[in-house]
Amino acid sequence: MPEFVRNLLHQGDNSILLSVVLFYSFVLLLILWMWTIWRMAAIRRQLTAITRGTDNMNLEEVLVSHLDKVQHIEKRTDQVEKAIAVLQAQIPDCIQRVNMIRYDAFEDVGGQQSFAIALLDGRGDGIVLTSVYSRLEIRVYAKAIRNGRSSHTLSEEEARVVKDAAPH
Repeated sequence: MPEFVRNLLHQGDNSILLSVVLFYSFVLLLILWMWTIWRMAAIRRQLTAITRGTDNMNLEEVLVSHLDKVQHIEKRTDQVEKAIAVLQAQIPDCIQRVNMIRYDAFEDVGGQQSFAIALLDGRGDGIVLTSVYSRLEIRVYAKAIRNGRSSHTLSEEEARVVKDAAPH
């Protein structure tokens, strides 16, 4: 205990002791009051951050609004995931690999007017379309392709276009 406090107690004058106790109590209360104001300002900043973009809504209304939005987003997410699953199931059947070459089918015809196009899905199934151009006519052929192979004999150009388009 400080010396002056002991002296005050021995002198019997309680008014000075009371004044000292009140002073220290006041200082302590002042510190606690300032800390409370600082904490309230921090909480107010947090509340403002949470309720930003809301017009005069209290915290409960903001939370209910956010929960409604979360539920809506969860429903939409489920719908999108189902749609993605359907699309993923369809992907192997879609044309994914395309290749085309142009060539001269005959020596007396230039300009690479003939062509072969391979259109294959993810499994290597599809068709090869061939157009053979001559001075007198144009012929178009279509041949089915299964697993990168045809049941019909392929020309050199058709075989090359299918090979380059087929999954490796």
